Amino acid sequence: MMALSWNLQCFRNQWLSLRPLTLVLAVIGFFSVTESVAQISLRGEVGQNVTFHCPYEKQRTINWVYLQRDNEFVNGYHASKNVSDGWENTRLDNKTAVQMFNLKVSHSGNYRCIIEYRHGPLEEKYIHLSVTANYSKPNVTISCDKNHGYSCLVICASQGGYPQRKMRWSGAVTGNTSSQMWKVLNSSEVPDPNTMLFNSSSTASFNCSYGEQRFLSCSVGNVTSELFKVCVPQKPDKKPGDHTMMVAAICAVAVVVIGLLLLLWTCRKQRQAGAAAGAVRPEEVVVLRGINKEEEAS
Repeated sequence: MMALSWNLQCFRNQWLSLRPLTLVLAVIGFFSVTESVAQISLRGEVGQNVTFHCPYEKQRTINWVYLQRDNEFVNGYHASKNVSDGWENTRLDNKTAVQMFNLKVSHSGNYRCIIEYRHGPLEEKYIHLSVTANYSKPNVTISCDKNHGYSCLVICASQGGYPQRKMRWSGAVTGNTSSQMWKVLNSSEVPDPNTMLFNSSSTASFNCSYGEQRFLSCSVGNVTSELFKVCVPQKPDKKPGDHTMMVAAICAVAVVVIGLLLLLWTCRKQRQAGAAAGAVRPEEVVVLRGINKEEEAS
């Protein structure tokens, strides 16, 4: 029993003496692993260009530099031969830089810069490329139904974005009664099989019994739709006979106006005719003057 107790105490003392060394080794191992997997982050947008800069020691002579994704050669430089079998959308720039054009979502991923100096082992540097695409401004479509309880369906749709993002609703749709005022019926994020870009949409139903709702919007990624409103008060429908009565009234007014114009035109003609009949012609004036002179002479 005493021997067992002594052995346990001895083991405990040795363990305590080894703990600092174990801790130091763990820290060294952590930083070694961290350094080996450290990556350079590179970001680009679909359709745009990026440049991979492979870090190197300027005071040393480079034999070759290769940029690879997994085991696939992208582009690079070799001191003793031409390198011409790289990706078509890439170009070497200043030995250690590779330009990539017309980015696609499929270009996202991990890349390696493999460098061989004239004297020394190979060195590898890791670069992670993230390719994104901005979603289009959400298009808002509103349709309302007054026949089965006044309600409105609103669809927000956006195209061509990456990565996958869900359509969000915002505006005056919060509060204790928001669950009765509106609800999201469905949402979808569908990728294009060729471009891998997403189309994001969402449909919401609004209960118009709570009145008009303003200052609403929907957004996806970093783009937001125009503000819109739903459940706008509707004007009462006109009765079927209202249109006929209006047309009849317009026709009656038109007849009265035309009649008045004809009456005025007739009166004017009659007035002109009377004036013409009462007027004295010049030759009649000469005859009258001659008669007057003869009467005076006699």
